[in-house]
Parts: sequence; C-alpha cells; structure tokens
Amino acid sequence: MQHSPYRDRSTNAGFTLAEVLIAVVVCVIFAVAAYATNERLLLSLKSQRETTAASMMLQERMEKFRARAYSEITDKDFVKNNILTFNPSPSPSPTPAFPPTHGKSQGKYSTWSEAPLNNLLETVTISGYQAATPAPNPTPSPNASDNYNQWTRDTSASGDGNIHEQNHDDNLSSQFDLVKVDISVTWTSANGRTRTRDLSAIFGKGNIGP
Repeated sequence: MQHSPYRDRSTNAGFTLAEVLIAVVVCVIFAVAAYATNERLLLSLKSQRETTAASMMLQERMEKFRARAYSEITDKDFVKNNILTFNPSPSPSPTPAFPPTHGKSQGKYSTWSEAPLNNLLETVTISGYQAATPAPNPTPSPNASDNYNQWTRDTSASGDGNIHEQNHDDNLSSQFDLVKVDISVTWTSANGRTRTRDLSAIFGKGNIGP
C-alpha cells in the first residue's frame, strides 16, 4: 500500500508565523485583562480595609465620649486632654501602652484603628442641640454656629499631627440640655481619591459616665 507524500507533509506541518502571532496576541490580551482585574480587586480590598478602619476609628472615639459625664463632654479642656488625647492613669500598673504613631501624629493623639488611613484629617465638633429649660443665663447665641467646641488633627505632610482647637463655647453645659457630637474623618484612598466618613450622637444631662 502506497502513501501520498503530500498527505505526509500536510500531517507533519507546523504552525505558520501568522498563527503564532495571533496566538501570542490572544495570550497578551488575556494577560492584560487578568492583570487589570487583579489591580481592581486589590484596590477594592484596600478600599474595604480603609472603610472598616474608618468605621472602627469613629466607634473608638465615640465610645470614649459615651463613657463620660455630660459636664465632661461639654468641657473643652477635658475633651482635649482626656478624650482626644490618650491619657491613661499610671495606677494600677503597668500603664497601658500608647496607640502606634500615625503619620505626624504622636501615639497619644492616635487611635488603634487608623493605621490604614493615609493623610488622615480628623474633626471633632460638639455643638448645642437643645437649649436648657428654663432659659439659661447667659442665653445661647442666636447664631447657632457660635455654640460649639471643635478640634482638628491633621496627620498629613502639611499638618503636625497634634490636636488643635478651632472654636470653643465655655457655656455649653449650662446653656443646653442636649449636645451633639460629630466626628468626621477624611483620608486619601489607595486609588488617590479623597474619602470621608462621619459618626454623630446626642448626649444629654442624664449621661451618667464614670
């Protein structure tokens, strides 16, 4: 039985250059698509980690307010030195460790949860929410924007990481039966976008505290 030489050559032939180039292009397209998908996935995971860190940081700050009496929450000096600043009692020993330093912020001003948040700007505002009855003396300012205490902390390259008072009202405790605590954190996300999360709570004179 004889075999055709043409059939043998066709059976043993390799890929042409055009076929190889097409295969390479297809592989490159799939590789680029896989890389882009992986990048988006990593950014999404980092973004979720930042969101979780911001939520935990806000809760950490707010829990310190919930543990305090109304007179302490409305005292600007107490808030700055004992709530926004980590100021543990040396007794009983050992003294609790400070949170880790974050950016330009010293550990005593930081929270335990904020490490993933780059260029963090924290703003804490305590404002009058419901005027005291009977009418207090002195009465609250008719301009509601005057009745608040506020502090900021900037851990970015342009800030110093310390707690800075932006406004204060020495009569919040006597002028209001309720005050509102607003905590806002702004940071630069892994994708370069600026993100913000906030948490608010109302505190009244029935707030027992320690």
